[in-house]
Amino acid sequence: MIPRRFSKIDSNNGAERIPLCETNHAGLALYEDEYNTQGQKIGQMLRSLSLYQSAPQEDVEANSQAAPKQPVKMGTLMGVYFPCMQNIFGVLFFIRLAWIVGAAGIVESLGVVLLCCSVTFLTSISLSAIATNGVVPGGGPYYMISRNLGPELGGAIGILFYMGNTVAGAMYITGGVEILLVYLCPQLKLFDSMFNNFRVFGSILLLCIGLVVIAGVKVVNKFALPALVMVLSCIACTFIGEFWKFNGTDTLQYCMVGDRPVNLVSFSEKFQYSPDCSIEGLKPAFCQNSSSCDPYFQHVLKTNPLSIGSRRAITGFSSSAWKDNLWPKYREKGTVLTKGNHETEPEAKKGSFWIFEDTTTSFMVLVGVYFPSVTGIMAGSNRSGNLRDAAISIPWGTIGAQLTTSLAYIFGTAFFGMTVSEMFIRDKFGESAMGKMIVAELAVPVPIVILIGCLASTVGAGMQSLTGAPRILQAIASDEVIPSLRHFKTTDKRGEPLIAIVVTLIVCEVGILIAVLESLTALITEFLLMCYFGVNLSCAIQSLMKAPGWRPTFKYYHWALSFSGALLCLAIMFISSWQFAILAILMGIAVYKYIEYQGAEKEWGDGLKGLKLSAARYALLSVDQRHEQHSRNWRPQLLVLYPNKSFFSGKGDNEVGEKLLGFVSQLKAGKGLTMVAECIEGDYVKKTDEITIERERLMDKLSTYKIKGFSEVLVNDNYNAGINCLVQTSGLGGLRHNSVCICWPDVWSETKSWEEAHRFVSAIRTIAASKCAILVPKGIKNFPKSNEKLGGTVDVWWIVHDGGLLMLLPFLLRKHRTWKNTTLRLFTIAHIDENSTQMKEDLEKFLYHLRIEGQVFVIDMPESDISEYTYEKTLKMEERVKFLREMKARERRDSPATMDEVVLERRFSRIERKQSNTSNKLESPIRSVQSPPGCVDIDETQELPAGIHNKVRFSENSIEIEKQDKIPTTPPTPGTYNVRKMHTAVKLNDLMKDRSKDAQLIVVNLPGPPEKDRDNYYMEFLDTLTDGLNRVLLVRGTGTEVVTIYS
Repeated sequence: MIPRRFSKIDSNNGAERIPLCETNHAGLALYEDEYNTQGQKIGQMLRSLSLYQSAPQEDVEANSQAAPKQPVKMGTLMGVYFPCMQNIFGVLFFIRLAWIVGAAGIVESLGVVLLCCSVTFLTSISLSAIATNGVVPGGGPYYMISRNLGPELGGAIGILFYMGNTVAGAMYITGGVEILLVYLCPQLKLFDSMFNNFRVFGSILLLCIGLVVIAGVKVVNKFALPALVMVLSCIACTFIGEFWKFNGTDTLQYCMVGDRPVNLVSFSEKFQYSPDCSIEGLKPAFCQNSSSCDPYFQHVLKTNPLSIGSRRAITGFSSSAWKDNLWPKYREKGTVLTKGNHETEPEAKKGSFWIFEDTTTSFMVLVGVYFPSVTGIMAGSNRSGNLRDAAISIPWGTIGAQLTTSLAYIFGTAFFGMTVSEMFIRDKFGESAMGKMIVAELAVPVPIVILIGCLASTVGAGMQSLTGAPRILQAIASDEVIPSLRHFKTTDKRGEPLIAIVVTLIVCEVGILIAVLESLTALITEFLLMCYFGVNLSCAIQSLMKAPGWRPTFKYYHWALSFSGALLCLAIMFISSWQFAILAILMGIAVYKYIEYQGAEKEWGDGLKGLKLSAARYALLSVDQRHEQHSRNWRPQLLVLYPNKSFFSGKGDNEVGEKLLGFVSQLKAGKGLTMVAECIEGDYVKKTDEITIERERLMDKLSTYKIKGFSEVLVNDNYNAGINCLVQTSGLGGLRHNSVCICWPDVWSETKSWEEAHRFVSAIRTIAASKCAILVPKGIKNFPKSNEKLGGTVDVWWIVHDGGLLMLLPFLLRKHRTWKNTTLRLFTIAHIDENSTQMKEDLEKFLYHLRIEGQVFVIDMPESDISEYTYEKTLKMEERVKFLREMKARERRDSPATMDEVVLERRFSRIERKQSNTSNKLESPIRSVQSPPGCVDIDETQELPAGIHNKVRFSENSIEIEKQDKIPTTPPTPGTYNVRKMHTAVKLNDLMKDRSKDAQLIVVNLPGPPEKDRDNYYMEFLDTLTDGLNRVLLVRGTGTEVVTIYS
């Protein structure tokens, strides 16, 4: 028995049965073509996803063959939380936070902390949303910003973020040197100027760190965990020590003279011993002899000698130090540090042993100094590819680290103000206590342990910054958005970007040479705030756009929070240091413009493009398309019908198209919409590749001629039908063309072909029916290039007022540098019943109110007899047209499918033999022209025999075709009609050649399109009208006013 699966005949209907799937075909037959062309199987797609290694999507397929070793996956604590804390906690907590509290007071210093922490908190929320909207490969924040804000803005902010991380490395190294030379080993100083010491020792330390960084990320990571343990231990010991020393301690005292602390460090360096903080012990510092002492020291000796002596530096929570440290005490750079009023006290001389402010302090300045201490929230997003579950780890790890460090900073700020003496907390370097660090003295068990831990953690943080910064530069270079950086994407065998590391170390050295920690922190603040601004703006835009691709798994975000974070970033940038803010913005603009004009084009589906689309949609919907545009807002919205070289300019000749685009670019001073469209005959399915190439070519030409607009290519079986579609459907909503520019067909001027005439006139007829203005440049090859400059005149021959377009176009042309030096002349015709003098006065007044400068000429053109030349030219034209029609009819005579067309062709090819003498006083000399031999004229008005009524038979074997019941009425007598038209064309042409032969451009009214089957006549009239003229622009308005005299 044959198995059922292979049975040939179905028992029900006898139909042959074929199995659905053979064993050697794994796919579904219905979708085999899709598998092989534009798709892949679901299983294949899933296997490619399983090989994802934090690489961009375009690199996945290339790497899918070799499955790399999977990295060790980390959880939330080790992958995000602790790295973020290590990057946030840094040198500023140990060496600057207490001084900020002393300068700003507890109240305003808490304001500084809360303001900066608010920015990082809002940025953390935005970062969490973006980071969970897909996997973030190398580059971290740069990748997120560039993919959401575009390559230009992403590249600019990425460079600033790189600079921020690099300069942060310089800040950490400088801070580490300060800890070493001020608090640990003061005897190592080589120069009296501390800044020179920072430069020398900082460079040496940078060299050591650079060697470790070059050794590789594996070596750097070995320092990461010990450094993290040290920094967390130091901070924990500080808080424990504050409570341990609740009632204060006498182990640390500082020296005061009245209201001023004494610089014991300078004293010991000069006299080589540590002085006793007493009157006798300090006299060598302030009194050169018994009769010459420092004014303030002498004043204190006389008024209050008991105020000279040592005082407690750490008073503890039980003291009233919080009252003294509650409010700000901002000072200018160079003023003496005092509890009293320095303006009323005796002046302190420079070089004396008082302590002087080394920087100007204010709320804004301190924000810039403090802000780098809250940065580092990006550390987790940089490791997204190595996380076990990035969608959970990044949001909660980042926000958790930010909240933890924010609480530590808030409590640290308040506790420093409540436990440290007022004057000592204002002493930045602890010089009044022989260079003691407040944090080290507060902590337990002993200060030296804290100092060593602070130094190690600071150096570790600098190492992490100098390790991450080159990889940001490498990510930017790998995207090739900045061509000049492409060399930095190369790596060695270990995957280390050596070139980027070397450049980063050089930039870091420049930061170390600045040496002023406050300047470094201000510069870092601007760079990082630009990065945070980009992250917040990205999230805000994506949230507002609600694009289908915006699907973050972190749900606790809102566009208002992100937008507030972006505004805060901008505000803090200018609050902290407007000079550095402008510098950072100028750097960003420079990089942005460089990428825009020189960078490689990238399409990443960024949010800015979505924003532009939404803005365009809103603008389009707001434009009312039901009402006509007011003349004050009217401007030429051009649809440029790019000449098909086969029809308009001859095969292989691109000069016509080039000159047409040049003319359009000169006309676009009106700043309206421009759409350049080309129609190609053929089959759309077979010409898709050609369309793409042609569209790109048109876009390149628009860019070359600096035309702001769009290009389109349409394919249709018939050229005229294609032009019909373009004229009717181009544009969108209220933003559509109101003017169409089409070239005069030079091919017709050579061949006088009926097809060419019909093609051109059909386009004119379609444009007129769509209520659009028509611009026909004739002699386009003679039009100037955009880099030429013309003098002379632009002559307007104003025959018909159809909206004032003839006046507006020369005005717009003269805005371009090519036509700027030309002058306008206006010519018009006065008929017999019109006063030419009054017309000229009225036209001059009209031009004055239009605010258009020009000369006015009114020409009297009385009725005159029609010349023999006009009759002869008309006769030749009619004979030529009739001959062309008969030839075309003869070619189609044998085709049954076109017999009814032949009937109509013959009907309209006849020239009336009977002229109407009653309608013309002048007897027409045009003689009847007989049909060529072999052609039979058919009189449709003749009665037909019975039985064949309304039918035509061309031969015995042909089919019978029913005639239309209603035959189109023939136009007036062709001879009379054509003679009068030709007479007008000849007379106007003579006038224009006489008055405007030297004009750079002649603008004249374009006559309306003719009735059907008079296309060749129309072309002859236009050719006669413009005969012998160099450059002519034929213009036909719509009748709607486009200029107004009112404001």
